Amino acid sequence: MKIPYHNAHVCKGIIFAGRSGQLHSFSAKDGSYVSTWKHPDAEKVSDAFKAIAQAEKVEVEKAETVKDDPSSTLQEDGDEPPAKRQKTAEAEDAGYAPTQSAPAEKSKGKDQAGKKKTQARGARSLVSKVPDRPLIAHITSTADGKHVVVITAHDKAIWVFEHDLAGNLKELSKRVMPKRPSSVVLSPDSQIICADKFGDVYAVPLIQSETWAPAPSRQVTSKPEANPLTVHSKRNLESLKSQLKQIELNKRDSPNTDGPAFEHTLLLGHVSMLTNVILGEQEGRRYVLTADRDEHVRVSRYIPQTHVIEAFCLGHKEFVNALTIPRSRNDILVSGGGDPNLFVWNWSSGKLLSKTDILSLAQRVFPTTSEVAVSQLESFDFPSDSGKVPFILAICENINAIFAWELTSENTLSHPSIIQLPGSPLHLTFNLEDESSPKVVVALDPGAEGATPSLNIYSFQLSEGTLATDTTSSVSESAAGESEDLVATETEVKALLYTVEHLRKKTGEAEEEVEKPAGASTEGQA
Repeated sequence: MKIPYHNAHVCKGIIFAGRSGQLHSFSAKDGSYVSTWKHPDAEKVSDAFKAIAQAEKVEVEKAETVKDDPSSTLQEDGDEPPAKRQKTAEAEDAGYAPTQSAPAEKSKGKDQAGKKKTQARGARSLVSKVPDRPLIAHITSTADGKHVVVITAHDKAIWVFEHDLAGNLKELSKRVMPKRPSSVVLSPDSQIICADKFGDVYAVPLIQSETWAPAPSRQVTSKPEANPLTVHSKRNLESLKSQLKQIELNKRDSPNTDGPAFEHTLLLGHVSMLTNVILGEQEGRRYVLTADRDEHVRVSRYIPQTHVIEAFCLGHKEFVNALTIPRSRNDILVSGGGDPNLFVWNWSSGKLLSKTDILSLAQRVFPTTSEVAVSQLESFDFPSDSGKVPFILAICENINAIFAWELTSENTLSHPSIIQLPGSPLHLTFNLEDESSPKVVVALDPGAEGATPSLNIYSFQLSEGTLATDTTSSVSESAAGESEDLVATETEVKALLYTVEHLRKKTGEAEEEVEKPAGASTEGQA
C-alpha cells in the first residue's frame, strides 16, 4: 500500500502536505498540484527497494530454472566440487555405483536447506541495508507565508525554505538538533521554538546568522539566563537546578563533542519526554506552554525569562499530547491526551475551568473503544450573525471521526458533534482565508485498499450550534507518483504513523519515571 498523506499546512492559498519524505504543494482553491520537494534520503530508500526487488527477481528466475531442469542445480550451484563429481561419474561407468542412496539424498536435503538459509540471510541482509525511511513530522510557516519550516523525524532536522507564495520552495538551511524534535512553533520574533523527546526546549533563529560561530575549543552548552541569585521562589529554583543538572549530564554523556554548529539557545527542560509546545500571550507578555508524557502542562515566561515558571496546569492522569488556545479566547487553553476527558483551563493561573468527556463520543463511532489517544486539538472561529463563535476540534488515533464542540462564554465545551470520516484522521489544518466559508484540510489513512483519497478538504456549516461538514473535495493523488519510498506494508504504516497510543505508560513504568533522576533520558527517546 502507499503511505498516505499524514500532515498538512495551509499557507497563503497553498496546501503543503507531507507524505513520507515528500512534501507536496497544492492550490487550496481547486486542489491542483503545484510542486514537490523530496528529502535527499528518499532516493536512497527508493534505490534500496529497487535493489531488493531485483535480487528477488533473480532468485525467482533461478528457482524457475531449477524447476524446469533439476539437473542444472548441481551445475549452477556447485553443491559438490568438480573433481568429486568427475570421480563419481567414473565410478558409475566402471560398475562401482553406490548401493546406498540414502546418505546421498540426505546430503542433498541438507544442501537444499543450507541454500534456503543462505537465501534468507541474503534477503535479511538486503533489508538491513535499507536506510531509515524519511518522515516529514511537522510543517509550519511564518505569518507572511514567505518561509516554510519542516521537521523531519528520522534525521532530527529542521529545514527552512523560502516560499514564493505560489507553492514553490527554495531550500535555505538544514539544522540537525541534538535530540529528535517532537513539536515546533514559530514566534513573532523569528525564532523556531523546538521541543524534543529528551525534554528540552530550544530557540533556533529562523534565518541563520552569517557571522555567528561557536567559540573555539569550548563546548556549546547554552546556559540559562537565570542564576540562583535572581530566582525568588522555591519552584523556580528547582526548575533552574534541573536545567543546570541537565547541562552537566550532556557534558558527561558527550564530553568530546562541540554540539550543534549553529546558533541555538536552551530555554527550559522537563524531566519527561515533551509532546507539544505552543505560545500564549497575556497583557503584552508572551509565554511558552509545554506538555509532557508525565501528565504535566507547564506555563513558562518567554525569552529571556524562560526559567520563570508562571503556572502548572495539573489534573491529567495520563499523558498530555495536544494543546490549543482559541484566537478569540486567548486566556483559555484546551488540553487532551490519554485521558477520557478534554480539560479547559485558565492557563495563566493554572485553574481548571471544566472537563468534557470525549471517550463517550468515540464509543458512538466504535462501541468497543475503552481508551482514547487524542492526537490533535485545533480551534477556529466560525462566523455567525452574533459574531465569531469559537469551536474546538479533536481527532483521536484509530477513530474515524472529527469531534467538535462550541466553547461557551461559561468556559465549557457544548453542542458536541461527530463528523464521521472514511478513514482514520492523521492530521488536520484550517483554511480560513475566506472567513465566510471556513474549511478544514484532513490527512487520513484510507487503509490498505486505498479507495478514498488521503487528503480531503471539507467545508463547514452551522446548524443550531452544531458543526457539520457541507461539501468535500480532494487533492490530486497522482502528484506522489509511484516512488518506491512511498510503498509500505500496512504494518509499516502503523509503526510509522500511529505513535500516540505508545505514549501511554504500561504497568510499572510510572514508578520508573518517578525514580529517574532529573534531566535523565529514557531509552529510545533520542
